[in-house]
Amino acid sequence: MALVFAGGAIQVTARLRARVGQLLDPYVVAADSGAALAVALGFQPHVIVGDFDSIDPQLASKLKHHSRFERHSRAKDATDGQLALECALRQSPERLVLVGFLGGPRLDQALANVFLLTTLPVPALLLDGDNEALLLHTGERWTWTPEPGEVISLLPVGGDAHGVTTDGLLWPLNGERLVFGHTRGISNQPNALQVTVRLERGLMLVTRHFPGAGRAERSVR
Repeated sequence: MALVFAGGAIQVTARLRARVGQLLDPYVVAADSGAALAVALGFQPHVIVGDFDSIDPQLASKLKHHSRFERHSRAKDATDGQLALECALRQSPERLVLVGFLGGPRLDQALANVFLLTTLPVPALLLDGDNEALLLHTGERWTWTPEPGEVISLLPVGGDAHGVTTDGLLWPLNGERLVFGHTRGISNQPNALQVTVRLERGLMLVTRHFPGAGRAERSVR
């Protein structure tokens, strides 16, 4: 498993700290200033990737004795986040956990990072202070134990999502089609001890929002 940190502004909540704390011996990659978020959450990056235009020089100096730096030109055709993902994938992980890929003032960056999920050959879980999301592909399902008060949304990506079936949600779906660009799948709620979402065909982002994630310990940018 690989844990990848990007440089998006993020609120470090107790839930996020606990969530990443459950990960056992991940291979850690940071994209440029994402190294600060990795350190704030207690991780030493194995590799730091980017053009290093945003990492704090003092932090870089501290990390250079323990982390490998993979430098890229500022005149490049991919974001530091994408390059960090490519670096992580070279380790052939079974799955990815991505932190710091959402948030901040740049809508284009956040959208691009969500769209990056469509290119990945392994499952990738997006985390921030009070959300997590997973992209389902044709024939896949996601089952989990919901947390009190969480809000669940189902968002078709790049086209309609066909054959969507849910168990354990207040407003269930049974082999139905969610139309790309429509909002029918927004803001559902769990009503059972376990939730399952299945997708017959297409791409669909499943998001979980946790209003009770806790007060932010700090902000990291």
